[in-house]
Amino acid sequence: MCPCYCYLFLGFCKFSLLHVRFFGFASLTNCRSKMSTKTIVLVTGGNNGIGFAACQLLASQPNYHCIMASRSLEKGKKAIESIQSSNPSHSVSLVQLDITSDASITAAVEEVKTKHGHLDVLINNAGICPVDFSRSVLRDCLETNAISPAMVTDAFAPLLLKASSPRIIYVSSALGSIQKRGDPKDLAYSEAYKAYRISKAALNMIVACDAWEYRERAKVFAFCPGYVITDLAGLREAKEKAGVAKSPDGSARGLLAIAEGKRDEENGLFLHDEGVGKLYPW
Repeated sequence: MCPCYCYLFLGFCKFSLLHVRFFGFASLTNCRSKMSTKTIVLVTGGNNGIGFAACQLLASQPNYHCIMASRSLEKGKKAIESIQSSNPSHSVSLVQLDITSDASITAAVEEVKTKHGHLDVLINNAGICPVDFSRSVLRDCLETNAISPAMVTDAFAPLLLKASSPRIIYVSSALGSIQKRGDPKDLAYSEAYKAYRISKAALNMIVACDAWEYRERAKVFAFCPGYVITDLAGLREAKEKAGVAKSPDGSARGLLAIAEGKRDEENGLFLHDEGVGKLYPW
């Protein structure tokens, strides 16, 4: 081949490679730019119950992108498919997250960092509700309902603090209120759930500590979703008997209101699901 044609050929190859690299990068940049205009929310335990309802509602909002965090990828994928089957335009993605595993938490943080660069709202929703009480049951309950959410928040804090108005929401329970536990008029007064109550009381202290730690940088809330019918072991029958059980949809709307900043004046407090101005005692 003539040397001049060789140079032309090599020049064309370099131009083509540069073209692919540039426009490939531009496409990725445009994609991230579009995503950055949305409020990024991560929900732990997002594949069922209150978490699923929250993901479904958040994903339907035009200015939100919901990251569903699920311990099981298989269950998470099915939940995502369920959300998008009703409307393919719903903005939702999946990340695998076992909140009791430090390695899993680290991997999830790196994935969110790579894809989004920051996190606007963290909803610590995953939890368990055992009926029995023993050393192992209490240990597992504290690990899942209190220790793990604290570790998740600590790990995601650097990404949250990159947001303009970061919010951290812990899904707690009125059963964790020490004051209400001693009130014979309380609807759940006759219910034991000792391990669950202890773990949620511990979670409430974590909220108080985080509210102090991030007092000038982020809003932190404890939120009781109310007596909701979910798959959380043991509570369904008690709630139905009391006649106060409701669907998770109302709780999801309560979480959305917090994410939207509608309850920012109640930062650091124990929020009731009935709306602004309604609070639970610690």
